[in-house]
Amino acid sequence: MNRTLKIAALLLTTGCIAACSPGEPTETEVSTVTDEGPYGGYSVQWYKVHWNVETKDQRRWCQQQEERSAQMKSCLDAAIGWKQGWGDPKTNT
Repeated sequence: MNRTLKIAALLLTTGCIAACSPGEPTETEVSTVTDEGPYGGYSVQWYKVHWNVETKDQRRWCQQQEERSAQMKSCLDAAIGWKQGWGDPKTNT
């Protein structure tokens, strides 16, 4: 019984460490506006990394919003991130 508890504790600890360890950078939202599109509210760096799919979808949504999109930080950040991601050989191989 004691051995079983030790193994269970070890597995639990290992799982917690793996879940808490820094791997990929966290994808934190930088905006509190709720209606900024399907991928609205992320940083330029996030859009740069996700330029090929999510950022294209976000930019398409922004284009459909016409005048409103010029005022949305997420639309500006998505446009900048898309250009950076497209031009970066690390993200556009």
